[in-house]
Amino acid sequence: MVKKSSDSRRELVLSLRNAGLTYAEIGRRLGVTGERIRQIIAGQSTAKRKRVRSGADMLLSTGQAASLLNVHVNTVRRWSNEGILKAYRVGPRGDRRIRRREIDNLLQKGFPTIPN
Repeated sequence: MVKKSSDSRRELVLSLRNAGLTYAEIGRRLGVTGERIRQIIAGQSTAKRKRVRSGADMLLSTGQAASLLNVHVNTVRRWSNEGILKAYRVGPRGDRRIRRREIDNLLQKGFPTIPN
């Protein structure tokens, strides 16, 4: 399928729609979904902006944090539970994510001491 400019594509979609075709039928002809046809008719763009995080704001998994700190993943989890390392819970499973700046702060302060 050859990409067309958005204006000419929208005109094509509108003409097919005016001819009585359904969103799904138009979508099959153009190789997109019926939902995308509805969006084209509504004039909605598919352009999505990605927020670029700075290095300090980058979120790391517990495995990545453990690798940077040279400790076991369970140690990172324990430090998170104890409040030594601030972690954020994301997703339906509640996975932990740690900001890179938190890792840098911990490295500057020094590691917590382990009681005997």
